[in-house]
Amino acid sequence: MLNSRLFLSFRDKQTAIAGSLKLPQTLPTVLILAAAAGIFSIPLARAAQPGAMDSCLLNLLHQPQNNNLTALEIKQACQAQLLDIQPAALTVSEADPGSLQQPNRVRPELARFNAFFEPYKDTYFIAGRMNGDDGYQPFSGDTADIKFALGLKFRLFPDLPVFDSLAPLYFGYSQKSWWDIAESSGPFREHNYNPEVFWDYSKTSNRNGFNFVGQLVDQIGFEHQSNGLDGSESRSWDRLYLQRDFQVTDRFNLEVKAWKDVNSENFNKDITDYLGNLKLSASYQPNERLVVNFKAQQGWETSKLSYQLDFVYRLPEWVNSQFMLSYYEGYGEALISYNQKTSSLRAGLFFPISFNGN
Repeated sequence: MLNSRLFLSFRDKQTAIAGSLKLPQTLPTVLILAAAAGIFSIPLARAAQPGAMDSCLLNLLHQPQNNNLTALEIKQACQAQLLDIQPAALTVSEADPGSLQQPNRVRPELARFNAFFEPYKDTYFIAGRMNGDDGYQPFSGDTADIKFALGLKFRLFPDLPVFDSLAPLYFGYSQKSWWDIAESSGPFREHNYNPEVFWDYSKTSNRNGFNFVGQLVDQIGFEHQSNGLDGSESRSWDRLYLQRDFQVTDRFNLEVKAWKDVNSENFNKDITDYLGNLKLSASYQPNERLVVNFKAQQGWETSKLSYQLDFVYRLPEWVNSQFMLSYYEGYGEALISYNQKTSSLRAGLFFPISFNGN
């Protein structure tokens, strides 16, 4: 942590700070602070009140509870406080407003906006093998591999009247990779990248305030999926999609996702023949430990049916993950072989992760 005496007075001691940092004395106070913290950016908070940031920094630096925080963390905390938005990782003590580490209560503003990454789709690490009907690489079934997936989403705007139509807007990113653990060099056989932008109306507190689209669907967005390769091995497609969830019972949920592919005339023109335009997903929880997930989709060619069956079992409390058994049969598990029928059986760990401390 930077020596707190650098921050004793950002105006009266500007010469001393500039000397210790070897910066020109005429550099504005806010840039001196940014240089000391390692971030060259001008705070947006209270631009019309330049003394507010100084006072906040001095207040937090003098609190012994904050001794373990870095200068960057303290600066970000002040920016958040001046913007009246407090990061979820920091709490404010009722007895001591200058403390950032006493978990007595969370600022009520947190209910308005979650400025953190959240889990999205599934995250798992499972081992097995994929068998292709034609026996060709990269998924001939001759060797085992590890398949892992990770998904994140980030809400772009707070749930405030001024951001009414933008409040449910998210950026999402998910990825699947296949790692050939049987080879001595451990190469990756395939990566599938899936960035997207979407409106998620299901998480919005004021859902009734949105237009009729928000009443009909839970999610609407645009996504790109690609294996990141070029030339003859390039596989990609873009989709506009709608998604609706149905909570049939407390233990059974049904999800319908429909899409329209765009730009398919330029890449992988026959991809919908194999992967179609609709996916049905069902989730059933027979007890407190077990969840059964089933996904199915059918290509425009009626024989091109694909489905996935997953069993996720919650392990004892001392294990920070869940056991997952997954079976896939059909087309498109990996984009590189979307037009080849494959089957796979894998087992491993499923991670119900959270990035916001909840």
